[in-house]
Amino acid sequence: MSSIADQLMERRAALINKAQEIAQRGVTEGRNLTVEEQTSFDEMIAEAETIHARAKAIHDGEQRGRELEESFRTAGAGGGGSSEARDGAFGKWAREARAGDSYDVAIESRDMSGTGGLGKSAVSSTLWEYAVAASEILGYAQLITTADGNTIPMPKATVHADLDGADLAPNDPIVESDSTLTTVDLAVTKRGFKTEVPNELLQDATFDVEGYIARNAGRRLGQNVAAAAEAAAIAGFTTAGVTTPAGVLTNLGTQSTAGQGSDLLVDLFHSVLAPYRASSNCAFGMSDLAAAVVRKLKTSTGEPVWQPSLVAGDPDLVLGKPVFIGTTFDSFAASKKPIYFGDWSALVVRIAGGLRFERSAEAGFGNDQTVFRAIVRRGAVALDPNAVKHLATPAS
Repeated sequence: MSSIADQLMERRAALINKAQEIAQRGVTEGRNLTVEEQTSFDEMIAEAETIHARAKAIHDGEQRGRELEESFRTAGAGGGGSSEARDGAFGKWAREARAGDSYDVAIESRDMSGTGGLGKSAVSSTLWEYAVAASEILGYAQLITTADGNTIPMPKATVHADLDGADLAPNDPIVESDSTLTTVDLAVTKRGFKTEVPNELLQDATFDVEGYIARNAGRRLGQNVAAAAEAAAIAGFTTAGVTTPAGVLTNLGTQSTAGQGSDLLVDLFHSVLAPYRASSNCAFGMSDLAAAVVRKLKTSTGEPVWQPSLVAGDPDLVLGKPVFIGTTFDSFAASKKPIYFGDWSALVVRIAGGLRFERSAEAGFGNDQTVFRAIVRRGAVALDPNAVKHLATPAS
C-alpha cells in the first residue's frame, strides 16, 4: 500500500484498540457500558469501517495503476498475446456474456526501440488497437488512473526557486528564493457511445463483427482522451518560445532568409530549458497541416529538417527529437499556435475507473439487437507551463 493507505490503516488500528479498551473496561469491572462509553465505542467502530473502505479503494486504484504501468513495460516482450487469441477471447465474451458483463481491456505500449519492434506510441489490445495511432500525444503525456472520479487538486508551478547570482562568503545570509506554486483541479468528465447490432448480423456474419466494434470503440475513445489532453495543453502551455516574422502567417517563411524556415524551429528548440529537452518525453507536437510545412523544409545545406524513422513504429524526428501529430492543434494562420515543443510529462492525463466496454442483449430485446457501449471518464491538466513552449504566428 502507499503511505496514505498505510496511514489510514494505522488510524483504523488505533481506533479499534481504543474501542477494545472501552469494551474491556466494562468486562473488567463487571458492568454494562455507560451511554457515553457505548456511543464512543459505536462511533470508533463506524469510523474504523469507513477508513477501511477508503484505504481499500486507494489500494485498489493503485493496484490498477501498477497493472497498467506493467502492461506498458511488458507488452514489448510479447505479454499482450497474439491478436488472434485476443480477438477469440473477445468474440467468446461478446457472444456468451450476460447483461452488464464487462470485457477487461489492458492498455499496452511498447518502448521505443532502435533495433526493432513497435514505437513508443503503439498500443496493442482488442479495444486500444488503433487508439494511439490517431492519438499520439498519449504516448508522451503522463498517464494516471484512479479508482474514482473525485476532483484532485494538483500542484502547478509557475516560477521555480533559484540560486542567488552572487557567491556566498562564510556567514553571509542566504537569500530566500521561493517557488510560486498554485493548485489546479484535475477533474474528469464522461464520454461514451453505444452501438446497436442486429443479432442476425452477429450470428450470420462471415467477418469479425465484434472485433470491428471493439477497434472502432478504441479509435473513438482514444481520440477523445487525446482531444482532452490537447485542449489542456493549449490552455496550459501559453508561453511563446518564438514568433514568426510579420507577414509570415501560413508557413515558416523563406528558408534562405535569416530568422525564417528551419531557423524558427531551432529558436523554438532552444527557448526550452536544457533539463526539459533532456527528458525522454521531450517532443515536437504539431497539427497535420503544420507537419506538412515542416516536412518540406530543408536546412541551408539542403538536408531535410524532417527525418523519417528507419524502424517501423518508431517516431519521426525533427532536430533529433520525436514529433507527433495533435489533431486539434492549430494550423498556420494569423494569431495561431501551430507547433509545440518541450517535455510533455508536464501534461497529466487521468482516466477514472478504467475503461468500460459492456454488452447487453436485454437493452435491445424488443428489436432483437445486442447493444455494445464504450465509456471513459477522462481529464487532463498542464502542471508546469515552463516545460512546453509554442511557435506563435503574428496577427498580421
